Amino acid sequence: MGSNPLDRTGLYALVRRERGVSEHGKRHQRSDWNRRNYSSYIVDGGPWLNILCFGEPLIRLATTGYERLEDAHILEVTYGGGETVVAASLASQGENVAFASKVSANRLGTNSLMMLARCGVDTSRVLRSNERMGLYYSERGRSIRPSIVTYDRSGTAMAMASHTDFDWDQMLNGVDLLFFSGVTPAISEEMYEACKEGLYACRGRGIHVVCDLNYRSTMLEPSVAFERMHQLLPNIDELIASEDDILSISSANISKNEMFDYCLTKFRGLFLDYPLRSACFIVRQSDRYDFGSFRGALLTQNGEYFSKTQRAAITDLSSSGSIFAASMVHAQCCKWDPQFCIDYATMASAYKATLAGDLCFATETELASLLADTAQPSIRQ
Repeated sequence: MGSNPLDRTGLYALVRRERGVSEHGKRHQRSDWNRRNYSSYIVDGGPWLNILCFGEPLIRLATTGYERLEDAHILEVTYGGGETVVAASLASQGENVAFASKVSANRLGTNSLMMLARCGVDTSRVLRSNERMGLYYSERGRSIRPSIVTYDRSGTAMAMASHTDFDWDQMLNGVDLLFFSGVTPAISEEMYEACKEGLYACRGRGIHVVCDLNYRSTMLEPSVAFERMHQLLPNIDELIASEDDILSISSANISKNEMFDYCLTKFRGLFLDYPLRSACFIVRQSDRYDFGSFRGALLTQNGEYFSKTQRAAITDLSSSGSIFAASMVHAQCCKWDPQFCIDYATMASAYKATLAGDLCFATETELASLLADTAQPSIRQ
C-alpha cells in the first residue's frame, strides 16, 4: 500500500467492519448463498483495490413528491454529485474508497464530508477553502413530464481552485484505481488541467483510470466537451456512459427502437479510436406509465457482452447512470466474468431507479441476489 495507506481508523474502520470488510481491506467470507449463486462467475480473485474518486460534492435541493420548483414550499436537503454518488455506492458494495476534492470550509461542506464518512469513505484527501458549496435543484418528472435539474455551481470551492492545489503524488499514494467523471474537467479550465495532470500521474504509476462521461450540456458546449475528452481519453483505461451522454454530444434524433444500436455503434468507434481496455454504456428508457427498461453493453478487447433487459417501476431516474458506473467498477474489481459484470451493473441501475434521491446504499449481496434464478421473498424479515 505505501507509507500513507487509506485510513483504517475511527468511524471509517467501524463502517467497513459492519459492511463485512477486514482491517486489511479484504472481504470477510461471503455467505453460503453468495458462494452458491455467483462464485462461478469469478475469474480471478485478485488483490483488493484501493479506489480514489476525484470530484465535487454538491448540495441537492429537491422538491417533495412530484412538485415543480415554482410550486414548492419545502425543499429537501441532501448531497450528491456524480463522483460523490459513485464513492458512496462503491463503499456500500465493500470497496476501499477515498475521496479527493476541494470543499467549502463551512458547515454545509463539513456535513457533505460527514455523509461520505458515514458510508465508509476516507475524506482525508479533501482540501477546504472559504468559497461556497455548489448546489442543484431537482424536480422529479411524472408520466410525460421529464425530470429537471437546475445547477448553481459558479464560484464554488472547486470552480475557484487552481490545478496546482492538488498534489497528485500525495493523493495517489496507495491508490490502485482513479475514478472521475466528465463533469470535473468541465467545472473550469483549471480543473481540466488538474484532471490532465492526474491522468498523467496515474499513467506513470500504472494506476487504472475509469471515466464516467456524464456530460452536462449546461456546463460546456458539446464541441468544447468533446475536445477536452479527446485530450483525456488517451490516458483513460475504461469509459462509461449512458444514452443521455451519447445523445447530448452527438445531437442526433434517434427513436427509442434505434437507441441501443446507435449507442453501440458510437462506442465501437470510440473503442477503435482510443486505447481503451474496456468501454460500457447503459440505455434507460421509460414509458408514460413510469415503467422503465434498462439494458447495458460492455466492450472489451476480448469481445462484446450485452445484459439482459431489466424492467422496473421508476421512482427517480437521477443518478441511475452513476450507480451503473459504480457497480461496473466494483464488478470488475472483483474480476467477475464480463457477462456477469454487465448484468450486475445493469441490475444496479434499475434498482436505483426504484429509489428517490441520488444516493444508493445497496450492497453487493442485495444486487447479486436480484440476478439469481431462485424466487425471492416479497418481504425479507
